[in-house]
Amino acid sequence: MASLTPTSKTLFLFHRPHLKFSSPCLETFLQSSFVSKRVSFHFKVPVFDRMPLKTATVVSATTAEKPKKRYPGEAKGFVEEMRFVAMKLHTREQAKEGEKEVKEKEEEAVRKWEPSIDGYLKFLVDSKLVYDTLEGIVEKAVFPFYAEFRNTGLERSEKLAKDLEWFKEQGYTIPEPSSPGATYSQILQEMSEKDPQAFICHFYNIYFAHSAGGRMIGRKVAEQLLEKKELEFYKWDGDLSQLLQNVRDKLNEVAEPHALKSFNPKNIQAANSCPYTLVIKTSCSSTTYTRDKISLAFGDSYGNEVYIKRLDDPSSGTFERCSTDTFQINGPCVYDICYLYMLRTGYDGWKPESVKIYAPYTKTVKFNYNKFLPNGVWFGFNVCVHASLSTAIM
Repeated sequence: MASLTPTSKTLFLFHRPHLKFSSPCLETFLQSSFVSKRVSFHFKVPVFDRMPLKTATVVSATTAEKPKKRYPGEAKGFVEEMRFVAMKLHTREQAKEGEKEVKEKEEEAVRKWEPSIDGYLKFLVDSKLVYDTLEGIVEKAVFPFYAEFRNTGLERSEKLAKDLEWFKEQGYTIPEPSSPGATYSQILQEMSEKDPQAFICHFYNIYFAHSAGGRMIGRKVAEQLLEKKELEFYKWDGDLSQLLQNVRDKLNEVAEPHALKSFNPKNIQAANSCPYTLVIKTSCSSTTYTRDKISLAFGDSYGNEVYIKRLDDPSSGTFERCSTDTFQINGPCVYDICYLYMLRTGYDGWKPESVKIYAPYTKTVKFNYNKFLPNGVWFGFNVCVHASLSTAIM
């Protein structure tokens, strides 16, 4: 049984938080050259029927917040929200939604562009390396949800291979990948293994940017250098708008929390006690308050898990609309947190906006919900690497 201890605002500790482990890190703010830190990513998750209990200590406090203004595109899904953030990082000359200020001469709009075959070949070679890397990552699928992005019809590697072969037949020497190209490829590889949210942002930017601005560049080069020859790089098999929509739908789907059908708990070895801080924001579109029982579990890909049997406390105003509740927990030590689920039992309803977890010995993670929790079902996210664990909790 966990001990209960009140703190700052009238919220006390609740009984029997339990701990166990389950997978890698999840919070990771999405960040790329086009995506700001505002965006966080969420993924499919299973649900637990039961869990072994271990002792943990929870301390909590509640603060009220003003209703937050929604980001443009937020109501339409994760992809539209990413697009909005990406466009803001353009200059006003590049896009009407652009907000970036031009500070360096290199950032000014190009007044006169003089492409060359040598420069274009370097671009194509680097592009092929990047697309080879992206396609290899989704094929390997270190994180199971990467497999959702295989054979989307947007793949470019094979098309680029044909184009480079054509240039070779015309007598041009095909260069080796440049240092920036090789470096970016390596960054993508490492990111895909350690930071799936950021990787998905880059995946989105690369494929969708090529289908828009990339095609414009291709037409300009074809007109000036290739006697209007259209390269395979700029051709897609099928309706491009539909292919893009299919990928949008998949991106939105993996960014949403999901319900778990079952959970098969494993034996938990004795664990050291580690401190955690949970910050849970309740949506301003939630019910005024909730008397429902709220349970929570999170863990890593190594079988370590923290389980809190009950977080709510109707007598102290926990989880009121537009509030932020902070809980101090001591429990088994978890490595990189890769899954989190919550269970609501009752009839009032509750809509969490986000759950953020801080700990001294693991990366901070954030899970964005913005959905009413279903009654009696574990609901949340799972981006654990190890297939054995992911299979066990699906």
